[in-house]
Amino acid sequence: MEYAPAARRPPEEPPEAVRRGSARPWYPVLGVLLVVVALTAGWTLVDAALDDRERIAAGSALVLGPDDEIALLRVEGHGWALGRSASDPDMAYALSRDGVDLTARYVPLTGTGDPGTLWAGLRKVQSVADSGSRLSAGHRLTGARGAIGRSGSLTGAGRAGSATVWLPPGRGYAVEIVVLARPGAAPGAVADATAMARGLTFPQGAP
Repeated sequence: MEYAPAARRPPEEPPEAVRRGSARPWYPVLGVLLVVVALTAGWTLVDAALDDRERIAAGSALVLGPDDEIALLRVEGHGWALGRSASDPDMAYALSRDGVDLTARYVPLTGTGDPGTLWAGLRKVQSVADSGSRLSAGHRLTGARGAIGRSGSLTGAGRAGSATVWLPPGRGYAVEIVVLARPGAAPGAVADATAMARGLTFPQGAP
């Protein structure tokens, strides 16, 4: 069963979109620590969603964020399943396919973010939270419409993958994406997940 398209299309009008939840003006403004907590908890959320997976079509666009500051994560390749209990429309999505898990989260910030600062704090707290995991120094990314970010390798719990943090031009919020693959995971799924993490877009960013 394919995941139903949303009634409201984002500005770029993707071919299919995940249904959005209601706006949450009361949602607390969080700081850099939430990025770290989201990252360390990402694979736990995916593992909890094994019993409620729902197929999602290639080319679908998952909408993250409230109406005035959204990001789009476009699904690459066929066979991805959405974990409904581990996903929170507008705020987080958990996807799995052929031994690969991907989590994407919208993260409100208390002030203007910076990729380097976010990454440094993330590395410190993440190592304390899980001494067996490792997050590399990472490298700077430049996206469309003025978006900037940072990405690096991540290992932990017998899996390997990457973590990516994106900031839109205004830098008032962030999107973090974690990709982790089990041993023997399908290379095609790993490649598609990596492309999804690198291809995040901000339709309302600078032209």
